[in-house]
Amino acid sequence: MLALLLLAANASVPAAERRPVDVRSTSDDALTQRLSDALTQSLGSAKRLRPAEGDDKTGLSLVILGSVTPKGDRFDYMVDLVKPGDNLSSQRLASMSGTCREEQIARCAADIVSKAERKVKD
Repeated sequence: MLALLLLAANASVPAAERRPVDVRSTSDDALTQRLSDALTQSLGSAKRLRPAEGDDKTGLSLVILGSVTPKGDRFDYMVDLVKPGDNLSSQRLASMSGTCREEQIARCAADIVSKAERKVKD
């Protein structure tokens, strides 16, 4: 009975609106583009964030810094979560970096998005 009451209470609370996020990169090589695409896909299943669409006024960006270059079966990445500001200024909310295996690029992107979500304030 208590479980049903808790479910009913949760159902009556409106879900927080997911914030649109633009994914950008400073390079257009194939591996960087694969990471960019994987980040966009991961945003699709995020709880607080979602991929920006055409009419969205984006307030956040995930920016892949530099070229993502392979090192054997792995690659290093650097991604900033940025809140664009007025007059070409922006505020970096988080910097994420690490090493991933190429065959696990989707998992790596999901980890990056998860870290970004923890930095986003409601």
